[in-house]
Amino acid sequence: MTARMVLLTFLLATTAIAAPPRRAGRALVTFYWLIDESAPRYRGKAGAELNDVRGRVIARTSVRFRNDLIREGSGHLRDGRTVAYDRRLHGTNRFRIVQSEYGVGQLGCALVPYRTVAVDPHFVKLGTTISIPQLKGAHLPDGTIHDGIFVASDRGHFHGSHVDLFVGLGPKGARPFIRKGYGSWSHVTVYVVGDATPDDCKRADR
Repeated sequence: MTARMVLLTFLLATTAIAAPPRRAGRALVTFYWLIDESAPRYRGKAGAELNDVRGRVIARTSVRFRNDLIREGSGHLRDGRTVAYDRRLHGTNRFRIVQSEYGVGQLGCALVPYRTVAVDPHFVKLGTTISIPQLKGAHLPDGTIHDGIFVASDRGHFHGSHVDLFVGLGPKGARPFIRKGYGSWSHVTVYVVGDATPDDCKRADR
């Protein structure tokens, strides 16, 4: 499924939200993104293997790319494939190739730039549609204006009141929100505005 199709599904779902907003609380905001193996940062010896859950080698890459892939969750390989972090198994990190353009989150949901948000489920229930009023009005790269609505369809590597926004390919994707005055480690107010429909989380092929 393309990012455009996922976004269309999201927009159709959010039009059905009817429940009054409920304040979840103040939260730290950070950003995460899809990394690209062809970036200059990852030049160098391919001294690291990416193995799947069966131990098979998916690709050989730089140690830096593998480490960033574990932290960010998804990335593009030089050969055009999209790889995602899967899990830690028998003391080693495992990965998988996925069909989603921007990769997938820990729950297997396709990541959608400027819509997907990672959370601690104790702060915001996974599958929840949330509103962050401070981010409404941000000018996105495609010329549209953000409405401040996100879907909590990824689980963050953190605990507590914190939201991690997916901004597409590379750290420059965070600029629309930074221009609004909300860079990493800013505080925002999060409201729960409804539950996402099952179609908002499209499982990627494993």
